[in-house]
Amino acid sequence: MKPIQPLLSAALVLTIAFTACTNNATDNGAKNNADTTSNVAANAAGDNHENLEANKKLVTDFYQALYGDKDSTAIDKYVADNIKQHNPLLKDGKEWFKGAIRVLLSSEDMSQKKKIDIKQVAAEGDMVWILVRDVAPNKRVFARVEIFRVENGKIAENWKIAEPVNEKSENANTSF
Repeated sequence: MKPIQPLLSAALVLTIAFTACTNNATDNGAKNNADTTSNVAANAAGDNHENLEANKKLVTDFYQALYGDKDSTAIDKYVADNIKQHNPLLKDGKEWFKGAIRVLLSSEDMSQKKKIDIKQVAAEGDMVWILVRDVAPNKRVFARVEIFRVENGKIAENWKIAEPVNEKSENANTSF
């Protein structure tokens, strides 16, 4: 049995050496794959951040141009042809929107340019939310939340929610 012991010992040494080399190669490959994966993830996160920032800028620029600067050409610049409106008072489509906004902007109460008071803006994926403090022509203050879906650099969908800001509150918090 003694002649087998050196063979077993040699086999054990070779197995350990082979396993160590294989694990090292695997570890290096895993490390390289992990580095590549983290670089891709970092690039994707950077691209995603840039896309979110671009979408937020698109929406805030649109909102200021249309409702603050009273520039109806903002619709052509920022809005998709087939925009979907989720406000029951509005119809779908850019052409209807342009006609409706011209009527609104031509009223004397709405002709004054103003700086839009956007209190918060957030984005995730292709969605952008803004919280706006808006003073109506009758001087009533509203908290408006608008949600936009951006597609191919244009506003493709819009949801609008508004409530008047009460002068008295049951808490110390504000609407903004």
